[in-house]
Amino acid sequence: MKTFNNLKDSKDYIINFLRKFETDESLYGVCSEIGKNIQKNGDTALKKYLKDFDNFNLEFELEEESINDSFSKVSKKFIDSIQKSINRSRNFHKNSLPKSWNNSSGSLGENIIPVDKALCYVPGGTAPLVSTVVMTVVPAKTAGVKEVIVTTPAINNVISDEIVVAAKMAGADKIFLLGGAHSIFAFAYGTQTIPKVDLICGPGNKYVTEAKRQVFGSVGIDGLYGPTETLIIADKSNDIELCAADLIAQAEHDVEATPILITDSLEFSKKVEKEIFRQAESLPRKEIILKSFESKGLFFIVDNIADSIALANLIAAEHVSILSEKVVNNYKSILNAGGIFLGDDSAEVFGDYIAGPSHVMPTGGSARFNSALNVRHFLKYQPFINLSKKEVLSVIDEVINLAELENLDGHAQSALKRRRKMIGE
Repeated sequence: MKTFNNLKDSKDYIINFLRKFETDESLYGVCSEIGKNIQKNGDTALKKYLKDFDNFNLEFELEEESINDSFSKVSKKFIDSIQKSINRSRNFHKNSLPKSWNNSSGSLGENIIPVDKALCYVPGGTAPLVSTVVMTVVPAKTAGVKEVIVTTPAINNVISDEIVVAAKMAGADKIFLLGGAHSIFAFAYGTQTIPKVDLICGPGNKYVTEAKRQVFGSVGIDGLYGPTETLIIADKSNDIELCAADLIAQAEHDVEATPILITDSLEFSKKVEKEIFRQAESLPRKEIILKSFESKGLFFIVDNIADSIALANLIAAEHVSILSEKVVNNYKSILNAGGIFLGDDSAEVFGDYIAGPSHVMPTGGSARFNSALNVRHFLKYQPFINLSKKEVLSVIDEVINLAELENLDGHAQSALKRRRKMIGE
């Protein structure tokens, strides 16, 4: 892992390396070719990609009988845990639902309308990410989306019963067994058997992310998500064991995951590093964890722990966990973060599974302009205008003046004709 011992070097690295964006032309080309093939050849192309990439040759959509069969294969313990996660998630998102409004005269307002169809993409990868089902389907259903579809890869025709059960319990209307960039293009454009959706949400690998980038405009997307990242702010008085455990929890996701520590003590950082190696030794994903720290781990040492706020805003991490009591009370100064976790007890792991907010959060610095997945991603905001004659007359001269300034005579005439009719000119 890399360690930076002063504020200037830390900022320089964040600006020039950590948050430097480079276009992957090869990735763009591969995904573009897949998209064109799906558009042109539909199911024929989709079946070929599924066979080549996933060794998959089942029906695309899971039938009700198979869904019911999945329920018989999972434990009651699993169902109880998923239900609690769903309940907490639903309660959180209900509280954040915006409402349509209009002013007292009824002349102006905004209708809030859910999209008709949304796709929730759930990665397969090295583990069944059942939590991602809850974190995508629940806000979509809470927003009022008419048809919520879950798609997840079934590599070698192996179906994750846990994902199927979680999807049904969360309220998914349909479940498909498709993964990869080709599935994103299929749902964006529609094929003979794949319905075209209005919005696609959820994380995925770099090919899925690039496919989402390329279909934006044909459909809505929630965001472009890269590898997970957690930033922990801890001072020399904090618990070394917990700090190391929280960093490991994110590092084990993927070798590309980015675990970050900001602290005011080089000695503390060394103790955390030592503890990371000690804890990782007994974990099944040890190799992934250590590779993540080796290639992506970052330790920033500051003279004053208060400087961690400026660095955190510059990094704009997906998760920001504040262990330091010296910073907790000033957490509102951290403006760029997908989600903020306060104190020893509010570990990011609770956000991953059961706290309430979606764990689908902006990565790669996109917390500067994007938010954690929420009901608003699935809603359209449609303003309406219903002006009275009195209100029209109060603004019509300004409309004419501005239209004439822009040399749009047709616009000016549209307003002028109304004024003449209203005042009898």
